[in-house]
Amino acid sequence: MLEPLSAPRPDGPRDAARRRGEAFADLIHLASRSTDLPSEAGERPHISVTIDHDTLCRGLGHAVLDGDRHLSAAQARRIACDAKIVPVVLGGDSEILDLGRAKRTVSVAQRRALHARDRGCAFPGCHRPPQWCDAHHVRHWADGGTTDLANLVLLCRTHHTLIHHSQWRITTTGGTPVFIPPRHVDPARRPRQNLLHRPPTPVATPAPLAA
Repeated sequence: MLEPLSAPRPDGPRDAARRRGEAFADLIHLASRSTDLPSEAGERPHISVTIDHDTLCRGLGHAVLDGDRHLSAAQARRIACDAKIVPVVLGGDSEILDLGRAKRTVSVAQRRALHARDRGCAFPGCHRPPQWCDAHHVRHWADGGTTDLANLVLLCRTHHTLIHHSQWRITTTGGTPVFIPPRHVDPARRPRQNLLHRPPTPVATPAPLAA
């Protein structure tokens, strides 16, 4: 199971150990969505992350996990794309002012709609099927983005990380995700789409000439 998932990819990590690690994470990610697991199958892992709102929006600095462990603000933004979020509003002296109700950011119905629309990772040239993908907010929820289909796109783990840590940009055209590469990839920044998941356009057969 690991070997095909950890095969070298042009846009993936070159280090073999890291590729195998990401492949193992993909397997766990897929298994967590299986309907054959107990009744809590499909629930994302629950962790408590404490971070200042301005730090989260800027993507700079760090967040604190349970047990005083740290992760970067950029990592917190990426995790929050496809997670159950429990907002905790703190006052100036760190007193809890409001503990929000946990909400799933992407509903089952929205997930099905994304599967039907994107048919897999929407990044140009990626073959990964929808069950290997996360639902990514085009405009991050921390920046005021909404959890609507027009603001969601399926991305595999590799390209989800790439979008969060690079200058690639995503827009939508006619409801279809369009990717704008950074200048070092394409100086003209020409829009790109993933056409690999699209069914082939049928070729019209000319009508026979009348005798």
